[in-house]
Amino acid sequence: MSDHLDRDAAGALIVGFTGTTASAELRRAVAAGLGAVILFTRNVENADQVSALTTALRAERPDLLIAIDHEGGEFSHLAPANPWPLASPRSLGDVDDPALTRASARDAAATLAELGIDVMLAPSVDVNSNPANPIISTRSFGTTAEVVSRHGVAFVEGVRDAGIAACPKHFPGHGDVAVDSHLALPRVDRSIEEVTAVELAPFAATIAAGADVVMSAHIVFSAYDDKPATMSHRILTGLLREELGFTGVITTDALEMQAITKHQSIEQAAVASIQAGADLAMVAIGDADPRGLTAHLVEAVGSGRLDASRLADAAARVRGLAADLAGRKRLPGLDGAPVREVAERLLAGQELPALGGTPYVIDLTQGLHPAWNPYFSGLPEVFAGIAPGSDGVVLRNSDPEALATALAASEGRALVVAIQDAVRTPWMAEALANILKSRDAFVLCTGIPEDRALVPAATASVTTSGRNRVVLEAVAKALTR
Repeated sequence: MSDHLDRDAAGALIVGFTGTTASAELRRAVAAGLGAVILFTRNVENADQVSALTTALRAERPDLLIAIDHEGGEFSHLAPANPWPLASPRSLGDVDDPALTRASARDAAATLAELGIDVMLAPSVDVNSNPANPIISTRSFGTTAEVVSRHGVAFVEGVRDAGIAACPKHFPGHGDVAVDSHLALPRVDRSIEEVTAVELAPFAATIAAGADVVMSAHIVFSAYDDKPATMSHRILTGLLREELGFTGVITTDALEMQAITKHQSIEQAAVASIQAGADLAMVAIGDADPRGLTAHLVEAVGSGRLDASRLADAAARVRGLAADLAGRKRLPGLDGAPVREVAERLLAGQELPALGGTPYVIDLTQGLHPAWNPYFSGLPEVFAGIAPGSDGVVLRNSDPEALATALAASEGRALVVAIQDAVRTPWMAEALANILKSRDAFVLCTGIPEDRALVPAATASVTTSGRNRVVLEAVAKALTR
């Protein structure tokens, strides 16, 4: 009985780890029944290494789930192993061709499948209805439930075409917040009717389309509960399971995020989330201790804080998904054709003047985030790769002295100014305004397209709805002709 309980406890965990090879400790955890692992940039060197890593892990137990965040846009944990980065969701929503979204998702998911990854922690089906949202931005397909639902469904279908599992997130919805849950606990005080019409609609649509996994959000929805959704029985079981009819795997978002750990320990949160209805408690930090977490879940059963039947149900659902994935047909990838088409169609109809081969680029962009890494250093790097005579500077916060130095360096050259979500970033909006007062420039809006409102009508500009490298290279090629 104890061995069975230990395996159920391990089977309800998804953990991160350090290194690019499987340590002996991690291998033992997998052999002991660990439900899943999640990969990050720290685990990736190149395609051959990732394939070797996933093969080594599955040699310990074939039904281990291996997951990765892979939403598209500027950031990619697979950058060194992926020649065709996925277009940003917002760019897909703006092009608004569900067939292209489906092809884009299939192409990306097929790459994951080739590397031995079978759970794609995407798409984000949060409706970015609040332009001040500090965390969703171009990770969302758009600002309305209709657009997000349409492209969320297409994305899930594309991932399934490639034979792996899609994971709509962050349930019940992370789009209308002004707080980043990595840093604090957001709260949504909308009515049930409002939440149903906006936040829940894309989840209902993607569940109907065959989503295998849903990720919970660390957000309080006061109309339902005073607990974060991740630990709310009313939301995970009552709303997601019973009202929306989801029968797949529920995973939490990373429990080490400060929305959770400011109020309780990771171990306490793991117990509470599984008792509420989650099947996988995620601890994504590199020094996650699957053995200690397993022991804590077992102890929680013994103390009555966690029902053994709920733990068994969670582990069984995780194993069931692994068994189902093992038998799926997998379509091949499309060799980057979708993202190249996204680039072409985004720029069609937008005027890009010929600036010559030596522009100076001032990249006003968001600060680096602890949850992910960009796959290029900034727009000057992208432009230099296309036009070696160009250069520039990346500014990630207010720095008047650095901006003045950059303007001086740009004298006598064509100037490109890039902005990213300036409508929610006062220092960036102010910097843009100051630059345009002092001289002419071409403005490249690389974040949410709402930034276009900050650009004077007489100033030439282009919107890319995200910072995908392939799209930005197409812009650079056109501008530096």
